[in-house]
Amino acid sequence: MKFTRRKFLSSSIAGLALPNVIGLLSSCANPEFIQANENIILGGSKFTEANDAQTKFALSIVNLKLEQHKLVPIDFLAHGIILDPLDNHRLVMFEKIGPGACEVDMRTMTRTRKIIAGENRYFYGHGAFSHDGLYLYSTETYLDSQQGVIAIRDAATFQLLGEFPTYGSNPHECQLVEDGKVMVITNGGRDLMSGDAPSVTYVDVDNQQLLERVVLNNKLINTGHMGITDEGALIVVSAPRSGLKKTDLGGVSIKPGDGLIQSIAQPEKIVSRMIGEALSVVIHEESGICAVTHPDGNMVTFWSIADGRLLKNLDFPKPRGVSLTLDDKYFVLSYGPEANLTLIKIDGLIQAPEVNIPSTYITGSHIYNWSKALSETDLSASSA
Repeated sequence: MKFTRRKFLSSSIAGLALPNVIGLLSSCANPEFIQANENIILGGSKFTEANDAQTKFALSIVNLKLEQHKLVPIDFLAHGIILDPLDNHRLVMFEKIGPGACEVDMRTMTRTRKIIAGENRYFYGHGAFSHDGLYLYSTETYLDSQQGVIAIRDAATFQLLGEFPTYGSNPHECQLVEDGKVMVITNGGRDLMSGDAPSVTYVDVDNQQLLERVVLNNKLINTGHMGITDEGALIVVSAPRSGLKKTDLGGVSIKPGDGLIQSIAQPEKIVSRMIGEALSVVIHEESGICAVTHPDGNMVTFWSIADGRLLKNLDFPKPRGVSLTLDDKYFVLSYGPEANLTLIKIDGLIQAPEVNIPSTYITGSHIYNWSKALSETDLSASSA
């Protein structure tokens, strides 16, 4: 489907207006559009339609090869999206700082169930399934105290079973490592006067005890999103700390293996452009390169995980989500006022001009390669 009148909405994206298309968006998947061996990119969408001021939300699904998209209507802007390890067509997605969370069935391309946050809590954007698929974890924050918890739900029924502390305030992203035994959590912290510093915590999932706390050496930025290598190296991307101006600098911090984490300070010419939040991050394991988007700096930066060295920066208007293609040869990037998708070659870190798909509806913070996730589950992608 291609549309010529649109208005995409996010904190940094605006354009024209959409025709009335919601009635066409919940059609069932077809074998030609959904192919597990192709690059099927997912992301949250927020938009309005022509002659209708009401804001609408959807999960946008883009086939890179066909350069086509489909939308699944939901009722919030999807931020983090995760895949059920026992059913590779079942997705769960979360709102960033809000009550929204739901399940989507990719077989029928429909939202199937809502998930309710714990009492007096908001979802904070991300979650994870346990490796055995029995439990669903999510970052949540108590609205009165800003203390963070990892909520534990039955993955099949979404019944709330319990919680454990994140050992920090305002948690955001969570990832399981060590075969699912350890949860790594970014805690955004509070303002400078509170004394509750942003941190990354490592928590034992079984006994719910704190194993390690990593605190950034730059006290003016929070801990937002992260990438973790197979060897345990950590990269953290950050916005200005709570209470500071949104036009202050965000940042990038890298911890190589067992070394100390260091917030990047050089080259100054690039660091001075890290206005606002450093938003999305992805690691290409084979090359040791991580890509970071800087929407308000209008650039993407590429870093060496091994030594924290800047490898390159590329200028793009309002870049947001970044992921990898199924063959690991390209970064996939969402950017610009028309919610474009393009590819950046890993070899040489240059844009592939033959792929530049406009009007994808992906205006959220992240993009996810569903086909790549399919290939990494225990289920065969050919069973899709």
